[in-house]
Amino acid sequence: MEFIPISINKYVEKHLKNNPSENEMDLRRRLDLAIKAYKNGVRCSCGNDIWVIGSASLGNSCFTCITGESYTNEDYEIDLAIKKRESTQGRKNITEIDKTQIKGFFDDEGYEINSELIKKPSLCLICINNDDTKEEILCNMTRYDQRDEDEFNCFAFTKK
Repeated sequence: MEFIPISINKYVEKHLKNNPSENEMDLRRRLDLAIKAYKNGVRCSCGNDIWVIGSASLGNSCFTCITGESYTNEDYEIDLAIKKRESTQGRKNITEIDKTQIKGFFDDEGYEINSELIKKPSLCLICINNDDTKEEILCNMTRYDQRDEDEFNCFAFTKK
């Protein structure tokens, strides 16, 4: 899923042109609240990052939950909310951990992966394996592996 990045000022200008009855100060306040929520790690109820532009009007939710669409079609997102690179800040590298204490998942660079922060695609919510603790490790590995892909594919998917 690729958004078209847009600055706050450009978005406000574009939004007000298309919605002349909208109050600019109220729109900016709602955008600021949505950006703050995004920066604080607030996620949609499905586990995905919130869509700041949509969340400013409809509450903290992701693009898919707000629009019902899986892919953006020339949709905008505030440039501050588009992740350029996954942050390693606060994550331990496997080389920094006592060998007797190593457990869990690590990325290709050796940084810990917090499985609770792995986004859960909408497809997972309707899968029979979604609540199966025996499948949780495999599901998390699949989700993490495809985190930057435009389309999520799971060969273990079985509709409930």
